[in-house]
Amino acid sequence: MAYALFSPASNVPDIPKFYGSDKVIHFGMFVGMAFLWNRVVRHNVNINRKNSTKLFTNYLVLWIFIAILTEYLQRLVPGRSFDYFDIITNIVGVIIGAGIFIYLNKRGSVLV
Repeated sequence: MAYALFSPASNVPDIPKFYGSDKVIHFGMFVGMAFLWNRVVRHNVNINRKNSTKLFTNYLVLWIFIAILTEYLQRLVPGRSFDYFDIITNIVGVIIGAGIFIYLNKRGSVLV
């Protein structure tokens, strides 16, 4: 994910171009990141339900901050640009990824 976000535009693999294709990629990366990060935390931290809500909230805030920061840092990468809609897409991706994790976790899915 870091490679895709911080590589110069000339180093990023070609993707099918359509209106909003970069937003789909941003969204997908942040959905996957949020889901997998929650999965790692769930399996590596032995916490009770009260503390899990606090931990989840802290990580959600952290990853929203990272979603915003990555877009600002892209301004420093040759051939990349800053876009407020990318920030929104990143944040929505984080929230949806975390929401999918919570939903599957409550259902007892083997994916979590």
